[in-house]
Amino acid sequence: LSFTSWRNMRILTWNINGVRATKAPLKQVLDSLDADIICLQETKVTRDQLDEASAIVEGYSSYFSFSKVRSGYSGVATYCKDGVTPIRAEEGLTGLLANQKEGDIIGCYGDQTMFTEDELCSLDKEGRAVLTQHTIRNPDGEERLLAVINVYCPRADPEKEERKDFKLRFYRLLQTRAQALLKAGSHVIVLGDVNTSHRPIDHCDPEDVEYFSENPGRKWLDQFLFDPHQAQDSNNSTDSPISHSNHSTNPTNQSDAAANQLDTSLDTSLQAESTSEKEPGGFFVDTFRFFHPTQRSAFTCWSTVTGARQTNYGTRIDYIFADRDLLSHFKDCTIMPEVEGSDHCPVRGELTCTILPASKFPALCSKHMPEFAGKQQKLSAFFIKVKKGAAGEECSSQDSIYSSQGSDAPSQQSSSQPVEYSSESEGSGVMSITKQGQDQGRASVKRSASEPVGRSVKKQKTEPAKTGKQGTLLSFFGMKSKTEKKRMFDTPDNTPQNLGVGGAKDTDHATGVNSTSVQCCDRNLDNNFGDSNSQGGKEDKNTETKPKAAQAAFWKTVLKGPPPPPPCKGHKEACVLRTVKKQGPNFGKQFYVCARPQGHSSNPEARCDHFQWVSRGKDK
Repeated sequence: LSFTSWRNMRILTWNINGVRATKAPLKQVLDSLDADIICLQETKVTRDQLDEASAIVEGYSSYFSFSKVRSGYSGVATYCKDGVTPIRAEEGLTGLLANQKEGDIIGCYGDQTMFTEDELCSLDKEGRAVLTQHTIRNPDGEERLLAVINVYCPRADPEKEERKDFKLRFYRLLQTRAQALLKAGSHVIVLGDVNTSHRPIDHCDPEDVEYFSENPGRKWLDQFLFDPHQAQDSNNSTDSPISHSNHSTNPTNQSDAAANQLDTSLDTSLQAESTSEKEPGGFFVDTFRFFHPTQRSAFTCWSTVTGARQTNYGTRIDYIFADRDLLSHFKDCTIMPEVEGSDHCPVRGELTCTILPASKFPALCSKHMPEFAGKQQKLSAFFIKVKKGAAGEECSSQDSIYSSQGSDAPSQQSSSQPVEYSSESEGSGVMSITKQGQDQGRASVKRSASEPVGRSVKKQKTEPAKTGKQGTLLSFFGMKSKTEKKRMFDTPDNTPQNLGVGGAKDTDHATGVNSTSVQCCDRNLDNNFGDSNSQGGKEDKNTETKPKAAQAAFWKTVLKGPPPPPPCKGHKEACVLRTVKKQGPNFGKQFYVCARPQGHSSNPEARCDHFQWVSRGKDK
């Protein structure tokens, strides 16, 4: 690799909120992100739902982890440009999902004795992590391994206590794997949706700054991350803008109760290494805060329901964490709020390193999946058998019927004739087939319905039968067309005597219905069901629309619909109607709130505090 072609490495993370829901083609989306390694979270696709448009993207290789719990849930994917192909790739953090050959496994799982086997399976079956390993070269020419851990950490549902514990256990498993890779001599980057805002500066409206850091997820980040600015300020005995938050980043200063609650003790060897260094904090650095320690309103996630992105009322929960040694090769880390399409925005980091591509794709690459590699048979292969003819032409199983059944080969006919099916008699079961050949036409061949057919041929639309026996649309509604009524009265079986009425001359005396009245009835039927372009048809349509309009006006007076929404107190603008979807005593109830997007209380353009329940009684 010549230094003239040197290009800085770019790595990006983005919670895409559905990889199949992008408005533009996926390749166009990936190209616009301008990164070598693109890590996506919340792909919301399972193995059976993965389509070729998402799995095979020109210029990229992809590596997926799917949820085994339910469809349309969780999932992560890493897309690598062809010039940065990883040497290995692996699904999951535990190693239980790695079914590749030993040479394709990244390994280094750390001490997992604190987890039960069922717990390890549970933590990995939601499709929340995929790892890729690359060979990188720094400007000095030194080559090192780099492990990229793409994670989508669980969200702690406040209504479900078990999910809170699940989130903390996943944090601990992630830390165990990351530090094991670091101990093995590889550089490590952990990036993705961590689902926890670390400090008050990373939150749009922290409720209580004094107790903000007491959140278990934030305590885990305190001991997982190392803050170079705070460490430098501690040595210089000066204040730092970041250190104003009331928390400590030294895990050794945490109380025993907090340590027991988090259950995130480090490996003994790593603890000893950290103690020997005599520096506070963990082994990884928040790269964005390293370059932008005091930047406020730098958020990566907003609520789409409340329109909070318009007022930038969000949180920063998407990160790029790098180990301390690799931090010196980082050039910058930026947030990209201008990229829309999800409730999150991307975060991109740039390094002064270059990636050496592997010679082949790892086993986990989607290009090796049977349905995309051309190894899996399609459904049509079970119904169409292709053979080579004597002249080298491909013949289908339909053509081979003639030879297999000993029938005469069809004579040649003009190849311009389409496929036709005609019934010679209603009960004969004889079918006439005219099939267009590839080079020359084939003659019509008659086969009895009792004979086996090689394969079904899709019927094409044919002209109506000219026998006069084909029914009309009116026959389905109990009405007869003029032709059918004439045939009905002309046929011997349908004479007026057989129908129970007198002759044509005796009609006035027997039934009171004469031929003139029948003709009038025919004319009325023609007006109602005949040509829509006739004048009579237009008149009937006009007369039909009048009662419909009257009926619509009547129902509008009876059913007035919902009342207009009330104005909000703050802006005197029409409110919007919302419904309580949270389980509880108010589930299903409706209420009115301000229609403006959610924002800080100090923002006059944001939503006011108007709230009004919808009356269960009749609205006046």
